[in-house]
Amino acid sequence: MGMEDRMFTEERRDEIIRLLKEKKSLSVLELSDMFKVSGTTIRTDLTELEAKGYLRRTHGGAVLPQQTTSFLREPGIKERTHFKEKQLIAEAALSYVEPYETILVDNGTTMAAFDAVLARSTIPGLTVYSNDLYGMQILEEKENCELRLIGGSIRSGFHYTYGQQVLDELRSYHFKKLFLATSAFSKDGLTTANSDLGAVKSAMIAAAEQVILLADSSKFGQIGFRKFADLSEIHTLITDSGISDADYKLLKKHIPDVVIV
Repeated sequence: MGMEDRMFTEERRDEIIRLLKEKKSLSVLELSDMFKVSGTTIRTDLTELEAKGYLRRTHGGAVLPQQTTSFLREPGIKERTHFKEKQLIAEAALSYVEPYETILVDNGTTMAAFDAVLARSTIPGLTVYSNDLYGMQILEEKENCELRLIGGSIRSGFHYTYGQQVLDELRSYHFKKLFLATSAFSKDGLTTANSDLGAVKSAMIAAAEQVILLADSSKFGQIGFRKFADLSEIHTLITDSGISDADYKLLKKHIPDVVIV
């Protein structure tokens, strides 16, 4: 994309934000007609703007965040923190996805960035399993992609499923690849603040042949309440250049494939 194209994209997105504040809701069709671009281009714009917290996607369009009646939450500090790093990590993770395969995708803000990149990709014939309601809605935009929500109780305010039903369902599956997230990891392993979520993540790892962890460098050295995996259970880590040389060497002792973006 050349500089003029980038400038036009930024200007169009700025205008979409302005129009949305004025009209409260907009459809893909009217925006496509207004800017003389394809519906696919507009959907990409809306996905990018949603990831930054400017709007909320609806079926066929977008509304201001406070007006949505769907399950999507107002973006919090985690969505706005390390956004650039999460985008780079998500884009790098796309190279691990092959056409016509079935993958398991975890929940969380980094995974939402991955879901958005996956939704925009041209990789055909995917089947995606996940316990993340938010991620499933993002992926609804992708053509030629089958979505399977792993059912269970819904954790209020976080929009993912958990509980015994989720664990039982995961035990009956075998996935070639899991794209995993964590809120904290260190030399002692991967941890999370919620015990129920930790149980789901452990079950996901047990159900997968290859575990691909997407985690920005700010999470390294942090320790949560519930440990759900050792570093040695991870086959690939994709992180950002904020990781120190010493930490990189430590991670390489346990994880075969460490990718820095």
